[in-house]
Amino acid sequence: MSASWWLANLTAYCAQVALVVLAGGLAAAALRLKRPRVMLGYWQALLAGCLLLPLVEPWQQAVFAPAGSSATIIGTRTAGADSFFFLLSLSAWVLLLLAAGVSLGLLRLVLGIWRLGHYRRAARLIAPLPDTLREAEALVGIRPRFYYSDRVESPVTFGWVDPAIIFPCRFARLEEGHQRAIACHELLHVARRDWLMNLFEEVILTLFWFHPAVWWVLRSIRLSREQVVDSQVVALTGARKPYLHALLEIAATTRASPVPAPLFLVESQLARRIALLVKEVRMSKPRLVASLVIALAVLAAAGWWGVKTFWLTAPLEHATHVVGYASASPPGSDVPSTFMFSTVGGDVSAPVPIYKPDPPYTPQARKDKVQGVVAASVGVDASGSVASVKVIRVSLSRDLSDGLDQSVVDTVRTWKFKPALKKGKPVPVMVVVDVFFKMF
Repeated sequence: MSASWWLANLTAYCAQVALVVLAGGLAAAALRLKRPRVMLGYWQALLAGCLLLPLVEPWQQAVFAPAGSSATIIGTRTAGADSFFFLLSLSAWVLLLLAAGVSLGLLRLVLGIWRLGHYRRAARLIAPLPDTLREAEALVGIRPRFYYSDRVESPVTFGWVDPAIIFPCRFARLEEGHQRAIACHELLHVARRDWLMNLFEEVILTLFWFHPAVWWVLRSIRLSREQVVDSQVVALTGARKPYLHALLEIAATTRASPVPAPLFLVESQLARRIALLVKEVRMSKPRLVASLVIALAVLAAAGWWGVKTFWLTAPLEHATHVVGYASASPPGSDVPSTFMFSTVGGDVSAPVPIYKPDPPYTPQARKDKVQGVVAASVGVDASGSVASVKVIRVSLSRDLSDGLDQSVVDTVRTWKFKPALKKGKPVPVMVVVDVFFKMF
């Protein structure tokens, strides 16, 4: 599988994801879906659908002609090698850039987890617990470890087996009502196992660092999660106003923190969280169900249309049927003659070679005056690059090929084509290439 095959499929998949996310966002806005629990489930379902698209959609297969189809000799014209190598290099460089971004993202994630551990080791364990933290533990029903640290500006929650909540040192100077509300918020994150979800989302962001639609939907998921926790805090404490004041007080000195953990406050989400707390969202159950059904139908339609429009291409398989042969030789030369036979048919046009150097004689084959035919099955992907080459027949004047079969494979791998078209769209195909070696 060539770099261009990977890049073409990645581009098509990214287009599918962008279309589904766009449709999902517009549907949510048009139907005025705002209830936090509903929106959290909705955005998570949208993300899951995007991730599962390659597994549930039918991948387009290379098109083969049935046995007995007529052979067509494709005329060839040699083009400069510079454009060919540039196209291959461009695909490879793009994939290399994407892989470098993923590697840097994974390194950042590992360093973030290490930094959290470092914060915890350097932090001061809160013991004995003040009354506000004990009351918060009693409300939520869990008892993690609490710490103070001068290295964090906003409360940070992380860990699964042995969860930890780290407060900035100024937490101790807040009013008791504010402390209780903030502690309940962090304890609810621990109870919901949100650190694991946050870590999973960080991995997705790392893999799709280049896709703005993925960033947007994950930001929507995290906003909805925080809004869910906000509503649970208010329901537990019955103190909406102190919680709002706690949000604003933390916001006054909080900056972004590059750690993979749920943060008490993300400043860019503050206005929307406060707006939802100030004005409770109400929607009748029938209307909510109907809106969700419509939104999910829109997502399904967008996914179907995206799959049909930006389809993924399956890896090429080798052809097992040779459809025809031809022979000719340029007089007075030992340069082989090359003929190509298309295995496509129906509404698929054949690929047209734009760079096609002839396979050279090897020194040993020239010395032994080897003559005959080497036939190869060649997979041409949707970008026109050669994805596979397999020798399927060797008919030479000697039992040994003297390297002519490898010469064919090595040379044909460098060919470049205008891709085959099906209904105007590039598709992968198989072609059969006959190389005639003859000396005069």
